[in-house]
Amino acid sequence: MASKGVRVAAAQAQSQPAMRRRPRQSRAQASSQALQEAFVRVLLDVGYEKTTVREVVAVAGVGVGTFYEYFGNMQALAALVVHQHVKALAQQARAAARGSAGLPLAQVVAGQLHAQVAPVLQQAPLWAQLFALERQVSTRDAFARQYEAWVELWRVALASAADPPLDAASAARMLHSMTYGSVSQALLSRGGGGGAGGGAGPDRDRLWAELQRAAQAYAAVLARQPISSENSH
Repeated sequence: MASKGVRVAAAQAQSQPAMRRRPRQSRAQASSQALQEAFVRVLLDVGYEKTTVREVVAVAGVGVGTFYEYFGNMQALAALVVHQHVKALAQQARAAARGSAGLPLAQVVAGQLHAQVAPVLQQAPLWAQLFALERQVSTRDAFARQYEAWVELWRVALASAADPPLDAASAARMLHSMTYGSVSQALLSRGGGGGAGGGAGPDRDRLWAELQRAAQAYAAVLARQPISSENSH
């Protein structure tokens, strides 16, 4: 059902990983953020298997005790970093859904591709590592919840189009499979083209162009709800 008001609160990424202690004060938040940023730097430099607590705290400029004040182990920090990046990507996708509400379906799809895929390809070395980490630090239930959240985000975006598909739920599931599946598999199989063990990386321009063509071709053959006079304004 098309709606001018885009409700996307249900499309949330997986719940935030547990921390030993939530940083409340600004100094504590700065320490936690420094550890996350340091983890990313070390991850890109040497890869997850060689990332150690001592190296992360050295890059972050904090003590080992500070690390264990917030995180029980490296996996907990890795899970939080994955969560934060996926959360930021989802926020961009929700913003795109709000901005494209009432537009033709082709423009809605294009908006979601730009919000969900373009940032990943722009940071391909990092996302190649994050996709691999996701499979190591996420439980099956957490992965399933995240998957359904992204499908719901797509569904809400599609349903808000001026000419939404009759079965927005099925279309959302297919479009998410096309986008997440093609990009994640390309980066997992060929690396991100940089960083530790990054591999040659996929041809990002070609992948981007092919994904746009495939998504728009699929959207073009979907059965649509007729454009009403209300939605056309």
